[in-house]
Amino acid sequence: MKNFINKIIFIALLSMVTVWGQKSTHAVHIELEGTVDKSMVAYAQRAIKHALEQKPDHIIFEINSFGGELNAAYDIVDAITELKIPTTALVRQKAISAGSLIALACNKLYMLPSTTIGDCAPIIQGSDGPNIVGEKIQSPLRAKFRNLAQRNGYPELLSESMVSPELEILELRRGDSVIIEKSAVFDAMPPEEQALWTKKILVHAGELLTMTDIEAVELGFSQATVESLEQLQQKLEIKSIAKIETTWSEKLAGFLAAISPLLMMLAFGAIYMEFQTPGFGIFGITGVVLLAIVFGGQYVSGLADKLPLVLLLLGAILIFVEILILPGTWISGLSGLAVIIIALIMVLKESTVAWKLPAWTGLDISALNYALFLVFGSAITALTIPFFFSKYVLTKLPPGFSPMHQSALEGLSPVVSETLNVQVGDVGVAVSVLRPGGKVQIGNLVVEAESPYKMLTPGVQVKVIEVEANHIKVVEVKDND
Repeated sequence: MKNFINKIIFIALLSMVTVWGQKSTHAVHIELEGTVDKSMVAYAQRAIKHALEQKPDHIIFEINSFGGELNAAYDIVDAITELKIPTTALVRQKAISAGSLIALACNKLYMLPSTTIGDCAPIIQGSDGPNIVGEKIQSPLRAKFRNLAQRNGYPELLSESMVSPELEILELRRGDSVIIEKSAVFDAMPPEEQALWTKKILVHAGELLTMTDIEAVELGFSQATVESLEQLQQKLEIKSIAKIETTWSEKLAGFLAAISPLLMMLAFGAIYMEFQTPGFGIFGITGVVLLAIVFGGQYVSGLADKLPLVLLLLGAILIFVEILILPGTWISGLSGLAVIIIALIMVLKESTVAWKLPAWTGLDISALNYALFLVFGSAITALTIPFFFSKYVLTKLPPGFSPMHQSALEGLSPVVSETLNVQVGDVGVAVSVLRPGGKVQIGNLVVEAESPYKMLTPGVQVKVIEVEANHIKVVEVKDND
């Protein structure tokens, strides 16, 4: 009886040991692809939250990125390092700049064939193109890489050399001993001690460490090169993998962010054309809709705060006041445009460095430069659109078609033969704002005319100075004329 009880206890203990010794059985796969920005942060945080709801044994982050905003990368790194379960990074194609920082936040690194990782020098856009920022920014970033290397067992000095091109890193060998050291440390050794070591330059001064999948294995970053996610699953002894999919709103937010410069350019062009035509028509509607799309893209995933939206609404109201209530003053319209530009700069700011202006501004230097370039570059480009549009498009529109709203055309004479009755020197009166186009009454005819030199308000006496087909130009009649 005693032997039977001992066998039962032995079998129970053996089964418990077997259960405790089992490998990870379930993992969650999260794909981080594209520019590292606020939309990726929103997706990563949501994906990690949903992953933890499944109580996985492991999370695999598949990374394919050229980098992007450094502050966004920090947020993703923090979300990964806070996890209490094993994490693995799988590099597909590339993990460059901020992408490499995210990859090293994971406990283990694997790479697909012909992939690259590294080159995380913080840059800022200058007048002569992108430039690597100074030590003030490099130092905390090197510390971040060093912290991740210590945490996850990656080579510390080589990790730092992804950030600062001034570092020259050596591999020193003496017998079976191999160490990695800065060249400055080796140069400070006494000559007799230097003679004991065989040195090999791993990273030359003036270069940033960027590795292929093979080099990453040789230098101690990557565990191995795998052919696919399935092969990685076998290596990690994972039985099942569930993938967190990107939601439609996250995809839409990424797409709208990518085309926002084009949308802004078209919006500025449409608004400019609206100011050049009487009434409120298709150009004004187009400009408002495009600006709404630019801002809406930032809010699809809840990526922007409320202040830019308030400024956008205020700017739109001021422009509507200019067009519908106080036409011709320009004060309301220009103020509204200025407010919209400020809102655009705030909502579209991007950053590749962590250098901040005073906290009350809420901006950083690279963000300001980028946003100013984007907004004003779009505006300047858009100013060239009306010239080509009016010269090559409007002249080829079908008869009877106009880009203006129909209400803006009421009372205008569409008949060319009638317009030809107007002669140079005829005097009339403006019946709408001419900015520069509008309506004037000459005799019994109400026709469309243009004031090429200044804006004219209703009731001003005008004189015809040029008639070409149905195109009439007028000027204000002075008292002494």
